[in-house]
Amino acid sequence: MADVFLRHLRKSYNGVNAVEDADFHIRSGEFFTLLGPSGCGKTTTLRMIAGFAYPTSGAILFGDRDVTALAPNKRDIGMVFQNYALFPHLTIGENVAFGLRIRKVSRADQAKRVARALDMVNLSGYEKRRVHEISGGQQQRVALARALVIEPTILLLDEPLSNLDAKLRDDTRSEIKRLQREMSITTIYVTHDQAEAMAVSDRILVMRSGVTQQLDTPQGVYMRPRNRFVAEFIGKHTLFDSKVLSVHGDMVTVALKDGTKLTGYNRNAAEGVSFTLGASVLAAIRPECFEPAGDREENILVGNVLHCEYTGMSAQYLVFTQGKELRATLVGYLPDASDIGRPMRFCVDTQKLYFLPAEDAQ
Repeated sequence: MADVFLRHLRKSYNGVNAVEDADFHIRSGEFFTLLGPSGCGKTTTLRMIAGFAYPTSGAILFGDRDVTALAPNKRDIGMVFQNYALFPHLTIGENVAFGLRIRKVSRADQAKRVARALDMVNLSGYEKRRVHEISGGQQQRVALARALVIEPTILLLDEPLSNLDAKLRDDTRSEIKRLQREMSITTIYVTHDQAEAMAVSDRILVMRSGVTQQLDTPQGVYMRPRNRFVAEFIGKHTLFDSKVLSVHGDMVTVALKDGTKLTGYNRNAAEGVSFTLGASVLAAIRPECFEPAGDREENILVGNVLHCEYTGMSAQYLVFTQGKELRATLVGYLPDASDIGRPMRFCVDTQKLYFLPAEDAQ
C-alpha cells in the first residue's frame, strides 16, 4: 500500500490548463474517485499519476518517493483502461501473465500467480480461451486480473465500466470494490457516473474544467455540496433564488421569488452563506426531499406536473414551478395518470432543505 500526494499539479496543452493546481492526498488503502463531466481533467490527472503524461508543473509522490519524472513501468502501478487493451492474439492466461513476463518472473511462478488472479475475478479455467471467445464483462475482469497479478502498490482504473450494460456494470463495480477491500490496495478510479462514484468510493474529488470543486466522502458531496456545480452534478438539486425572512434559533425562513416561504435549519448550509435578514441565498432541494403535501400548509411548493414515471419503489415527477423544472421522487407513492397536466402540492422536508451562497446564483 502507498499514500499518493499531488502537490500543486498543473497540466497545460497549448496554453490551456487541463488540470489546474491539483493539490490533495490519497490515503494508503483508500478507494479514491476522480469524478466530473467529460473534459474536466480527471483522466489527465490519472495519466499524470500513471506516468503517461508529464505535468507542466507540480509534483507527484508515492509515499515519500518523488515519481514525477519516473517512467510508468518504474512506478509499481496496475492500470485498467477504458477499452481494456487486451491482446487478441494471446490467450486469457497469456494476457494476464504479460506484466509478469516483462518483469522476468519465472514460468512456474507466473502460472501460480495467473491462476490466483483469475480465481480472484471468478475466471478460473479460462486460461486457454481467446479474447474473442469471452463476453465484454469477462474481458473487463481479465483486464482487472492483469492489473492485479503484478501485485501493484497502486491500482488505477480509467472508466473501466463504461462499455458494460447496466446490470453487468452494477455487478462488476461490486466485484471491484470487494477485491479492493480484500487486498487493501490504494485505488484511484475515474468516472463521470455519479451513482458509480457514490457506490464504490471512500472519498470523491469532484472536478470541473480542470479545477477541484470539492473533496469529500460520498455522503459529504451529496448531503453538503460546496457550490452550485456540485449540487447540480451530484444528486440533481433544484436551486431557488431566495431571501432570508427570519431567523429563530437554529431555524431560518426564506422567501422565494413569488413569496413562497420555506423553512430549514441554518446548520444545513455551505460555507459562505449569510443568514442576515434580507440576505440572498440559494435554497437547494434534492428530489427525495419532497413528500406528498396532503393537508399540510407549511413548506409547500405547487407546480404543474409535466411527466411522471412509476418505478415500483417510487414515483418520479417532473414538475414546473417557480419558472423552472424540478424533479421530485416520492418513495412508496402510487401515482395517478390524471396527475399529468394538473397542479400538484409538494411538501419540502425541513431537515433536508440546504442553502448555498447567493454568489452561486446564475
